[in-house]
Amino acid sequence: MRSVAPRFCRVALIAIALLAPTAAAKNLFYDARVGWLDAGAINITFTQDGDQYELSGSVRVRGAIAKLVRWRGWFAATGKFAGDWPRTDAYLLMEENRGEREVLLSRGGRTVLHGSHRDSEELEGPPGSDIMSVLFLAPHCLDGAVVHDGEDPYRIRLRKSAPVEIKQPQPWYSGAGLRCDYDFRYRDGSTRRVSLWVANVQGEPWPVRIRVRVPLRPDGLLRLRVGADGGDDAAPSIPSMQEATAPTP
Repeated sequence: MRSVAPRFCRVALIAIALLAPTAAAKNLFYDARVGWLDAGAINITFTQDGDQYELSGSVRVRGAIAKLVRWRGWFAATGKFAGDWPRTDAYLLMEENRGEREVLLSRGGRTVLHGSHRDSEELEGPPGSDIMSVLFLAPHCLDGAVVHDGEDPYRIRLRKSAPVEIKQPQPWYSGAGLRCDYDFRYRDGSTRRVSLWVANVQGEPWPVRIRVRVPLRPDGLLRLRVGADGGDDAAPSIPSMQEATAPTP
């Protein structure tokens, strides 16, 4: 397939510019665990203007896992709300692992993949909204939704939901909330179980706890810090396209 790198870079630069945080941005800070191990920090930034929204996030691995995994990630999405449902217009994902960089942009029914050591590739875009917009912005339990990771679609099936009292030590959220237990069914027939706890934080619904269960692997867990500004554990901001695609020394 012919290279689409120049067109991809132009579109990705536009996407990054659109997703730059503004003065009205809301910032959320999550701590991540894998099993019993501290795994990293995730920063989420959200802005809204009418029914238009922008969501971005960055991930940093830390602790004992950082000695084994040299991975960093950034994502960004733009879209609009239809009622309370986020509908994605564009989704950008950047990953770096041991000097290899991968960038994905899904927009306008097409997905473009770009690697630091290979030509770009253009694919048909998946249906549905991106998984990050749905997980972080949908204010209630969902059933039957089709979501995607930029390349592959999968369906969310709600197993059960119930109001709960969330009990977590400081600095993580404790209080009333809603628990949603899901099956994420992938195209290859595999299933992942995801539990999500939604609660009102500063007057708005946000996920305050997310648990991902993967067969034969330790559970992954995200917990929202309350009253935190990120501090030294804050994940890095979204890099420029030059940083994301530059060769590694």
